[in-house]
Amino acid sequence: MTLVAIVALGSNLGDRRANLEAGLRALGTLGAVTPSPLVMETADESGLGPDYLNTVARLESELETPCALLEALLRIELDLGRDRSAGRNAPRTLDLDLIEVRGLEGRWTWPSPEDLRILGGELTLELPHPRAQGRRFVQEPMRRLGAAPRS
Repeated sequence: MTLVAIVALGSNLGDRRANLEAGLRALGTLGAVTPSPLVMETADESGLGPDYLNTVARLESELETPCALLEALLRIELDLGRDRSAGRNAPRTLDLDLIEVRGLEGRWTWPSPEDLRILGGELTLELPHPRAQGRRFVQEPMRRLGAAPRS
């Protein structure tokens, strides 16, 4: 089974564009990636850090479940230097959010794998992403990608 997903990418630390490009290359290790042609600069919603560069990409992956895909995204963030010890809304080199997976809706909670325990004892995924609808920096790149946002 092929998972067809929309992944949002954001960066507000370091060389933001290089961070997004590294994130897109890393997504390519998970399957076929089609990036949106639109990259947006937006203010940090928390007010704690510099402005973000944001975009989205379509990912077609042979990973078996959306939970396995989320775990892979979290590993990419960590591999590319995301510091999770700074807190939930802290500035970051790379943020990867699983926005939606075609044909799947729901909420999943499962024990964190050993290598992701730094994130806590459990991982949670909700599809579609509960805050994506109100975020222009997700919706506009999705439209430009041809992935109509859910209403």
